[in-house]
Amino acid sequence: MNEWVNAMQARKWMKKNESFLPVWHAYVGSELQLFDSFKKARTVESVSEETGYPADLIGSWVRVGVAVKHMKRRPNQTFRTSKKRCASIVGNNASPGVKALLKEIMELHMPTLLNYPEYMRSQKRARFDHERHGQVVAETSALLEHFAIKKIKKMIRDRNVKSIVDLGCGHGGYLRKLADDHPDVEMIGVDLNKNVIIKAREQSRDYPNIQFEVGDINSWTPEEGNVDVILLHNIFHYIHPDSRTGLLDHLNSYVARDGLISVITPISDTEHGEAFSSAFNSFFVAHSNLFALPNKPQLQEISECCQFELFDLDPIIKEGSWYTFWLSPSVHIKELHQRTGTDDNEQPIPGQKHAELTKTS
Repeated sequence: MNEWVNAMQARKWMKKNESFLPVWHAYVGSELQLFDSFKKARTVESVSEETGYPADLIGSWVRVGVAVKHMKRRPNQTFRTSKKRCASIVGNNASPGVKALLKEIMELHMPTLLNYPEYMRSQKRARFDHERHGQVVAETSALLEHFAIKKIKKMIRDRNVKSIVDLGCGHGGYLRKLADDHPDVEMIGVDLNKNVIIKAREQSRDYPNIQFEVGDINSWTPEEGNVDVILLHNIFHYIHPDSRTGLLDHLNSYVARDGLISVITPISDTEHGEAFSSAFNSFFVAHSNLFALPNKPQLQEISECCQFELFDLDPIIKEGSWYTFWLSPSVHIKELHQRTGTDDNEQPIPGQKHAELTKTS
């Protein structure tokens, strides 16, 4: 190959790498609280003396920060964090969600994607450590669920809901949001990670209507009675595709006859967020205990197989291809049709719309 062509091609790829630098810089600064150390204009040496971190490494990090505009160069060889660009990761107003997202990207996603050649050569997969990473994943999941909270609150207001179960509840933030508006609804959070449940109990001690249990969602059942609403949020990628029908069959055993299951999940092969969802999917399939994202036809197939009606499928985060939808026992839908005189092609529940599941990208 012509040396000039070779050099120019390498140069183009070098420029593409620049988009990675802001994420890396933000992660390091957030993890080590360096943005706070430079909240006021300071020299690299003074921050090194205060933190104990090597001055040459801090200096290199600062120079990247200036280049990506996270840091500002001030007089007398001092530097200051950009208040405008780094407001979400500095000081008392820093967003825990942004920090958790950076941590998940840099400590989970990137190492896995970088190890792809080794996984392919060895034909071995990574293994997701729930004990080690369960806390940060719970935080990022809560961020995504925030975009569906209004939809679920409205449903609870419009129906006579007396019980809610959140499967894979994380730190229980979603249940607390619902309990603020519905203090009389009995709520139970279930999660496999006992440390996550301990934190959920601590954070929910002022909510007498919320309980938490350590359990496997594939076998857990309520002690008595059926459940009006089940939250199944960001769960499918933890369940093998061959086992998803088994999970829904199990939920069908204790969801109320006229109950609903709220589902939030990223979906593959959609018209939204193709780049992010495909990268997210690559992260999952590289693990022996995480699994490929479902697509719309697969969701339709497993819901019908398990006698659920799937409806109101909407993207809540288009850039990540995250969707929300409802599942309702088909028996109740058929009875509703018989009482109202509607047919199967009309709306299954008043005020709700059928999902457009036949359209694929």
